[in-house]
Amino acid sequence: MYRLALCLLVASAAAAQESPLFPRVSATAGRYGGHFTTDVRLDPDATGEGTRIGFERDLGLEPDESLQRFALEWFPAARHELAGSYFASSRSGFQQINRELVFRNNTYPVNALVTTGFDLKVWTATYTYWARRSARDGFGVTLGAAGLSLDANVIAQRPDFTVTANESANTDVPVALAGVQGRVALGDRLLAGAAVSTLPRVTISGYTGRALTGNAQLEYRALRWLGVGAAYNYFRLNVDVARTDLRGSIDMTMRGPEWFVRLAF
Repeated sequence: MYRLALCLLVASAAAAQESPLFPRVSATAGRYGGHFTTDVRLDPDATGEGTRIGFERDLGLEPDESLQRFALEWFPAARHELAGSYFASSRSGFQQINRELVFRNNTYPVNALVTTGFDLKVWTATYTYWARRSARDGFGVTLGAAGLSLDANVIAQRPDFTVTANESANTDVPVALAGVQGRVALGDRLLAGAAVSTLPRVTISGYTGRALTGNAQLEYRALRWLGVGAAYNYFRLNVDVARTDLRGSIDMTMRGPEWFVRLAF
């Protein structure tokens, strides 16, 4: 009886270790159909307040872009997971504006033809403690950070202008996150997972704001080391900036579906 109990314990531990839900290392590459809503206010360097500008609404940026997203997950120990992800977006727009806009140190008059560029880079780094981990499901608590690098430029011309108005701004926004995630095996090859992280309004390095991020995914493990799947991603950021080199606010939402391929070892 003792030997039978020991064998069952070893078999159970081996099954948990070999669960496709928790590979030792996995790398993911995905195609993300992002839908963006971007409202930015940049105040003049001296005094006054800038105009709250919807980059998609007022400046003609395309709200949708297909981009690539990369992620890496690693279990240095059974219940401890380190993960990171990265994607970048580069959009441009051209539109005649129908109201006067103050963007940092320049004022853009009604009917000006505006060319806009907006580059965005997003990375995340997280640590998850898996309070529950089995061959069929798991539940974990996540702590981490996200970083956004924003670079915007606006160029305006009008037939009665003799000088082109040109303004640019760039900044790196730090975001701390805390949340939970779960995973479940719906079958031998079909896996599902979801995660949500948030942070109440806090101040970090001159940035005061809140963030919310969420993800849900379904994966088919064609082979033990190869999976394909679909996911839906959501990211919301609302930040007030009060730095010596930049003042204003950023309100940004990114959401959309993703198709991905995962290599798991």
